[in-house]
Amino acid sequence: MAKRLALGYLAVASVAILTLFMAGPHPVSWLLAPVVMGLPVSLVSLAVSREGRLGRLRTPLAILFVLLQLGAAGILVFDGSGVNGVFGLPLSLHFLLLFIWLGPLLVTTLSYAWLFSELGIDESLLRRIAEIRVARESGTEPR
Repeated sequence: MAKRLALGYLAVASVAILTLFMAGPHPVSWLLAPVVMGLPVSLVSLAVSREGRLGRLRTPLAILFVLLQLGAAGILVFDGSGVNGVFGLPLSLHFLLLFIWLGPLLVTTLSYAWLFSELGIDESLLRRIAEIRVARESGTEPR
């Protein structure tokens, strides 16, 4: 189910992005931003789904989606508003740095670290890979 949903989103989003990009400037950016910010989440969902399911990655991906949407909305709301945040930098830059760069970086790295034993390479798989390598080097067929 996760793969179908991600592939469907990618197909529809690609056409929507192209259509909205060709339509014109700023007003359509409000429609374009949520679609564009959903693309990374659908690509990650497509890459990490196992047997069509996301499993325990559903929550981190939902958080990632929300962070990206908040970042895009903040950038659009405060773009050119003249409102300054910390150190006199534009507030839209803070949304970019916190919600589109730092937040997703933390969410993806922490979820990967917490779920590595479940989703990564375990000892039995490492042993199997070593056996295959030894078998290929010796010219025999791996078991």
